[in-house]
Amino acid sequence: MEELEAFRRAHEDDTIWCGTKFEGGCGRRLTTRLYTDKICHFAHYASDGSGERCGRKTKDKDSANHLFAKAHLAAWLHTQGIAAEFSYPEPLGSAVLVHLEDGRTILVHLDRNRPVSWNDDSWEVILGPGVRIPKDVLDQRGYVQRIRFEDRPGGGRAMRLGTEHPGETTWEGLKKVTLTPRGLNTSTRPDAVRAPMPQQPRYTEPDPRAIVSVTPSRPSAAGSARREDPVKSALMHLDRALRDQPDHLYSVVRAVQRLLEKEKSPENIGRLRLALTRGEAQLDKRVQDRRDVLARLREQPDALLLAQAGELMKDLNVTAEERETMRAAWVRYHREKEAAQREQTRLRVIREEQQKRRAQMPQLSTEQRERNKAAQRASTKQAMAEQRQREEAARRQVQQERAERLDYLVLFVLGALKKAAREKRSTTWREIQDKTGQRELGRLTHQDKLAVLVGVEKKTLPESPLWSAVLAANGGRDALRLHRDLLQRLGRPATDDDAALLAQVDQECARLSRQ
Repeated sequence: MEELEAFRRAHEDDTIWCGTKFEGGCGRRLTTRLYTDKICHFAHYASDGSGERCGRKTKDKDSANHLFAKAHLAAWLHTQGIAAEFSYPEPLGSAVLVHLEDGRTILVHLDRNRPVSWNDDSWEVILGPGVRIPKDVLDQRGYVQRIRFEDRPGGGRAMRLGTEHPGETTWEGLKKVTLTPRGLNTSTRPDAVRAPMPQQPRYTEPDPRAIVSVTPSRPSAAGSARREDPVKSALMHLDRALRDQPDHLYSVVRAVQRLLEKEKSPENIGRLRLALTRGEAQLDKRVQDRRDVLARLREQPDALLLAQAGELMKDLNVTAEERETMRAAWVRYHREKEAAQREQTRLRVIREEQQKRRAQMPQLSTEQRERNKAAQRASTKQAMAEQRQREEAARRQVQQERAERLDYLVLFVLGALKKAAREKRSTTWREIQDKTGQRELGRLTHQDKLAVLVGVEKKTLPESPLWSAVLAANGGRDALRLHRDLLQRLGRPATDDDAALLAQVDQECARLSRQ
């Protein structure tokens, strides 16, 4: 009841009509009816009895499958940049024809009571829910494509595409399917090549007079025992993983995903989707926590960070790059720990020698004591100087390695920025990383990025626009802050107002595109 009141408020200025593209639709205006003792629904406005009787009242939601199929296929093709036109052959609702811009035609056959038209006019045929075909068609082609619809919690229907092989059908979402000039690429056919249409398939109507012998089976003790509900079991495992076993979370989420692909019950589908949302959110959080800890380990490893990373590295979705980062941090930590222990041992020996000399000092002459004090001060000073030299050498080595690493990235970044400027578009650090293959770009700090951009603009004349403006043009807060710091580093005017700075960036991008 509350949902209907909300619907009425949201559409108070709209009119609703009985669609004629639905099978049996009459085209008359509809209203909504509010009930407290049964389900609220749409109803036709009262009429004088003239005109045809609406046929939608005897139809279910499957009679609109052609509209659902068209909507999902149009959205799927749009995400791949493929233009298409759609038509509905007679009788309305029996099929959908997809006319691709390259001349190919895809037939989506939905009528379960009509034989499938296998001919050369259609480049590919996709079968709707419950459409049966002769076995020799599957034997000749090796596969057939199918679709099915699933109700979403809260309304709407999702469409999945299946690849049927002899004895097995694999279902997956349209996001995982791509259309190529050769075929439909799926997880079971990743490099698909369309099979030719079958030659003269043998289609036989089932004999309505066929007699089937049914032998009742006796329930066994094992079969009559209560079986554990796999959905309930999966949800219990997910709760346990979220509460006490986070390192098991990845495998449990994968199990929920597999159950969701096979589940038919709308109630169980809704439960599994809610649980999957919780599990994936926690899994994403663990991935982000692991990245943050590993980033801090790269800067300066310590025992606490290593312990945190060790716990997060128990997950099954850890990448090889993350394992290598963990290994390098572990080696560096122990190497630095051993060096610190050696230094502590050396300083302890020095202190012990100093204490021994101080104990002998009363027996020595005043002049000797002064010489000893001077020698001790000189020894301590020398030790401290040597320690500072080692630390300075280590610091210079790190700075040199960092400078060489950043200088190496300058050419890649400059080339990407020039390409983006020529194409009159902005870009991001992530896009440059993906297109150049330089993974190091994803690990740069703010200061590292600033150093790389200073190198990029090294040969830019003072009156020329900066190539780095292409990075700031997306208007992100971090991008604008980085560009402002770059302008200050290069001695160029930089305003504190983001809107003014973005306008300045747009002007520089326009100048770059004209170069």
